[in-house]
Amino acid sequence: MSAHRRQIYFRPNVAQYSQPQHSNAALKFHETLPDYNPTPLIPLDDLARELGITGVYVKHEGDRLGLPSFKILGASWGTFRAIVDKTNLTIDASLPELSNAAKEQSIALFAATDGNHGRAVAFMAKLLQIRAKIYVPASVDEATQALISGEGAEVVATSGSYDDAVQVASRTADSIPGGLLIQDTAFDGYEEIPSWIIEGYTAMLHEIDSQFGERNLRPTMVVTPVGVGSLAQAVVSHYKAPEHRIDVMTVEPDTAACLHKSLRTGKCAPLSTTRTIMNGLDCGTVSSTAWPILREGVDISATISDFEAHDAVQYLKSQGIGAGPCGAASVAALRLLCSARPLDSNTVVVLLCTEGLRPYPTPFDVSTEDPGGISRILQQIYLSNKSSPDTTAPGYTSVANYIAAWLEHRALEKHEIGAVLGSNLGNFDLAGVAQSMVSLLCPKKGVV
Repeated sequence: MSAHRRQIYFRPNVAQYSQPQHSNAALKFHETLPDYNPTPLIPLDDLARELGITGVYVKHEGDRLGLPSFKILGASWGTFRAIVDKTNLTIDASLPELSNAAKEQSIALFAATDGNHGRAVAFMAKLLQIRAKIYVPASVDEATQALISGEGAEVVATSGSYDDAVQVASRTADSIPGGLLIQDTAFDGYEEIPSWIIEGYTAMLHEIDSQFGERNLRPTMVVTPVGVGSLAQAVVSHYKAPEHRIDVMTVEPDTAACLHKSLRTGKCAPLSTTRTIMNGLDCGTVSSTAWPILREGVDISATISDFEAHDAVQYLKSQGIGAGPCGAASVAALRLLCSARPLDSNTVVVLLCTEGLRPYPTPFDVSTEDPGGISRILQQIYLSNKSSPDTTAPGYTSVANYIAAWLEHRALEKHEIGAVLGSNLGNFDLAGVAQSMVSLLCPKKGVV
């Protein structure tokens, strides 16, 4: 572990914060869906003993209504409420009634996604026998796009970021009669549907309450991954209610730490992200409705590297739990927390594992601070990517992404370096780049 890494942000003044709890209406709705079953709450007894605490439990969302993510909880309830609101139906409408009303009014669903949310919206469109059009950012791979289109949706790849894809999806939905944007991030003028999606996520939290009740046990901390902040908003609203009042820890990628940086400055501001294997967390803007709640209700905020997420995936695999990097992020965050501050022995932690196992490229470790080791990593990245179709130089994007991730891991400011590297990266002094990176850790040496 690097001694210079970005520090965990502890927020001691959150203890008195309280939020009214959502009702369990969404859970009752989900119980009517085909193949509904609560997802498992799995104890990690060995990890609890290792950390010296009472219990660690993983809420594993690897198979939720036949999809590999919790996202269907929000997408289904958000879609249901949005169609009810747009038609003459009532809140107790059945799925066949919902489908008939949607088809009569030519309703079509739109969304932007890094993967699981869009697939969930497409799933709902298929269930209701209506059209769906899903926009994905440039970073989404073809295999993920195929999973979305496999649900029957039209998939449109955009050239920009996730935030750009959200705006394209919103404009398109607004321009088409019957168009409905089903998005889990709120922005000015678009707040109601995201609030319903957040209500949908609370079904998972009500399940957790019941599962702990069966064990006669009470959690004292929950760790949740953060993308745009909608799931975290549901978690804070639920677990800061007077009947719970437990600590909430959030975790984000080093390279997409929009909530972490906003909490530190006290101001919600968008940022540019760098590619991460935690695709669903690769978001540069906190949802406008989530921000005020997270600002007041998050106790601990941490960021992790892709390599730490990968290591957590491997650990969960050794415990018989299949998880992707987004889902395993909470494990990495808990380990990081305990390395920084030992927990009380009575602590009982819930780790939200938000996705099942999926393929991803094995990341390089950004914790090394040895110039020789960094140089070897940069050379390996370059050689393994020099045939890639970069627009600047073969392997440049992958090398630049590693450098950006290395800097973000240490909370160091980064800038685009394409102009410096030029068009012939193969002749560039990668050892010199490595030495310059390490020199940033010694302020007296200045920036090279």
